[in-house]
Amino acid sequence: MKMKLQPNYLIALIVLLFVVFIATGFMLQVRLENILAHGDPRAASVLTISRILTSLSIIAILFLSVVIIRRLQRQQALIKELELAHNNERQFRQNLEKVSAEIHDLYNNAPCGYHSLDKDGYFQAINQTELNWIGYKREEVIGKLRFIDVLDDASAATIKRRFPQFIKNGELREIRLSMMSKKGFIIPVSLHAIAIYNEQDEFISSRSTVFDVSEQEKIEEELKDAKRQADESAHVKEQFLANMSHEIRTPINAVIGFTNLLQKTSLTQEQEQFVHLVQSASESLLTIINDILDISKIEAGMLRIEKSPFSLRGLCSSLETMFQHKVQEKNLSLSIYIQEKIPDTLTGDAVRLTQVLVNLISNAIKFTQEGGISIVIIPIHETDTSIRLRFSVKDSGIGISPDKLDSIFDRFEQGETNTTRKYGGTGLGLSIVRNLIHLQEGSISVKSETGNGTEFLFELEYEILPMTDSEKNRHHLEVAESGNGLFEGVKILAVEDNQMNQLLMKHTFHSWNLHFELAENGQQAIDKLQREKYDLVLLDIQMPIMDGYLAAKTIRHELKSNIPIIAMTAHAMAGEREKCLSHGMNDYISKPIQEKELLHLLKKYLARQKHSFELLKASLHHINLDFLYDLVMGNSAFLNNIIRQFLNQFPGEMDSMKEAVEKKNTKQIATLAHHIQSTVSVFGRNTPFFSLLEKIEKLAHTRSNPVQLYAECNKLDEYRQLLLKEINQLLSHNIL
Repeated sequence: MKMKLQPNYLIALIVLLFVVFIATGFMLQVRLENILAHGDPRAASVLTISRILTSLSIIAILFLSVVIIRRLQRQQALIKELELAHNNERQFRQNLEKVSAEIHDLYNNAPCGYHSLDKDGYFQAINQTELNWIGYKREEVIGKLRFIDVLDDASAATIKRRFPQFIKNGELREIRLSMMSKKGFIIPVSLHAIAIYNEQDEFISSRSTVFDVSEQEKIEEELKDAKRQADESAHVKEQFLANMSHEIRTPINAVIGFTNLLQKTSLTQEQEQFVHLVQSASESLLTIINDILDISKIEAGMLRIEKSPFSLRGLCSSLETMFQHKVQEKNLSLSIYIQEKIPDTLTGDAVRLTQVLVNLISNAIKFTQEGGISIVIIPIHETDTSIRLRFSVKDSGIGISPDKLDSIFDRFEQGETNTTRKYGGTGLGLSIVRNLIHLQEGSISVKSETGNGTEFLFELEYEILPMTDSEKNRHHLEVAESGNGLFEGVKILAVEDNQMNQLLMKHTFHSWNLHFELAENGQQAIDKLQREKYDLVLLDIQMPIMDGYLAAKTIRHELKSNIPIIAMTAHAMAGEREKCLSHGMNDYISKPIQEKELLHLLKKYLARQKHSFELLKASLHHINLDFLYDLVMGNSAFLNNIIRQFLNQFPGEMDSMKEAVEKKNTKQIATLAHHIQSTVSVFGRNTPFFSLLEKIEKLAHTRSNPVQLYAECNKLDEYRQLLLKEINQLLSHNIL
């Protein structure tokens, strides 16, 4: 057996040998000194060598002693480090065991199930929670059961169907399944699984989290039952309201009709007052009934959104005409701004847009005592085929308290508890507005503070019709020629300091045969207005000597003139428009001026001559203008009331007719055809629309020719759109 000496022992042995060597050397030196003392000369050289060797041995011993001491110190330091490392390792293992135990406890006793499956779907691991659900022991599951083995048939089929997509996408989210316990109990669960792949991107396993949703499904079922009961109750109530509204509406229409006839007879002042009160009360009641019908139809899913071309500017001009009398009665202002980039012809439901705006403007007028209402329409997104518009309806009225803003669109809700008593109304208008906007895939919001007015903002998307080159040429020709003969006997004052703009105006006005004079600044305009009579002023804003704001203020306050003033400015912002209106101007057009936009404004304020009436009359086919003119006897408010009542009633009747035609209900078709004849008769009986309705009623009553009946019914939608278009055309011409 070989013995291997450790380094420390070897050094000690060497030191010991050196000590023995030194001791021997000293003994040898003593002996040599004795010999030398007896006179032997050889002993001197040996003694010298011995002393040298002894000294070297002492030095070697000292050196080795230092080496040994340093080595011992390093060994002691190393021993301490090893002891510390050992202690750290022991502490780490203890902590690791503790954390491992906690993780194991969390894994097994978590409130949800965890499991891992191999690529064939067999359990590789499963926590105790999931084992408790299914009632198996771990050894019965691992490597022996597949996940689909603990699912019902429908859930297993779902997993099999979605498995290929799962491997491709690597994840399944919130899949509702039904697990089956060993004893046959069903556990509804929600599964979230992720796929595991190897370095070759091959599917090798999956890991899943499973949640017991028994309580959630129970709550959901209870909510469904509660909603079902609430829906049934609401349906019964809405059916009752709808039936009652229809029953009340017929006599109310008669009251309004006879009241209108009474107004055309000779009445005393007191009788006129009574008739006006009856008419006002009847219209208020009819508005309430129409609101109830609208909300009933919306919630019953009977309201359909139509898509047809319409003129946005014509629609807004009609609204201005409709509300002109009301705002004048309350001494309010009403302004509508449409950004010039918005195409005039859009495709959408003009009737529903009108209904939304009528509701919002009516509310604004009702709750505003001083100041005014402004409507601003701007584009927020545009493509080649569509444009999304933002509508703002802002007033300076009483406002809405912050705690009511969230519920203001709910049915039967109003801003304050005393609002109904003071201002009237059903609290249905804004609910109808919200539903109509949502039906058109739009959005609506409100901003308001008590006492600081209210602003309703809503967005709607419309299709736009791209023009071909020939259509563009025809469009420019129509714009250039549409002014011919329209402004006979009219003279306007154009106030513009820029010579290029003056030249452009001259060219445009000459093409329209419009008589005009020019002024280069506000002071010249004031001087001309004092000397001559004009029918309208086109007023630039930024000019030398006197700007447009001061000129308008002078015209209104010093000249005491109500002449229409249209502002012209390059500051094409909605706020600029409001500033112009606040200085007494009637309207606003931004530069660069579009001929069509300018022509529209001039028509709005000037085109009331007989020639304009004859041109309009020739263009209308479904409206007998002579009959209508005689009916209203020049009363624009009466005309607006007729059209407002028609727009409230007509769309609903046509929707009902469309439904009756789809159901092939000839009895209902005959009844509705008769009712709609009464509705459209306000525009005359000798019109194509009225004749079509008479023909449909006769065919439906006799049932002699169903093919011809439904062929005639198919014309209704076209005639409906033509009539609504002519109504917009009628209102935009402002003939009264």
